[in-house]
Amino acid sequence: MIQSKIELKLLKIMELIHEQKVRLIEEKPVLYSSLADIHTRVEVIYDSIKTSKGRDFTPKGVMIPTNKARTGVEQ
Repeated sequence: MIQSKIELKLLKIMELIHEQKVRLIEEKPVLYSSLADIHTRVEVIYDSIKTSKGRDFTPKGVMIPTNKARTGVEQ
């Protein structure tokens, strides 16, 4: 679930960056607030990944239960 949320957030950031690239091509000014918004979103995603780094996830982003010895064996 966390992985799919992160993927959706990254897609939105890519869309925002694309919009700013189009503005540059059309020679329109790029606003600092737009860049700050993108930066803030990236920080949130980075923090989410950093805090969930210690958890064990399957490839689909589902947390798997493990025993207390952290061997990765499902219970």
